[in-house]
Amino acid sequence: TGTGIAPFRGFMHRLFMEETVARHMYSGTAWLVLGVPTTGGLLYKEEFDAMTRNTQMASSSGNLKIDYAISREMTNTIDGGKL
Repeated sequence: TGTGIAPFRGFMHRLFMEETVARHMYSGTAWLVLGVPTTGGLLYKEEFDAMTRNTQMASSSGNLKIDYAISREMTNTIDGGKL
């Protein structure tokens, strides 16, 4: 993140937050898979959460799906060590 998320963030803001023609015409699904080492590295989480809430309230706009891949916080279920 940090180098490539800003353009997609602007695209998503236009589709899911602003009252634009593009928002009303868009009926697809935008899916962001954001990978970071730790949850402290998540950028724009509050803004993405607001976009998700906004799409759930507006039935006419497209869908937004955001998944986070946190690579360094997972632990092994057998011995609790890092994966």
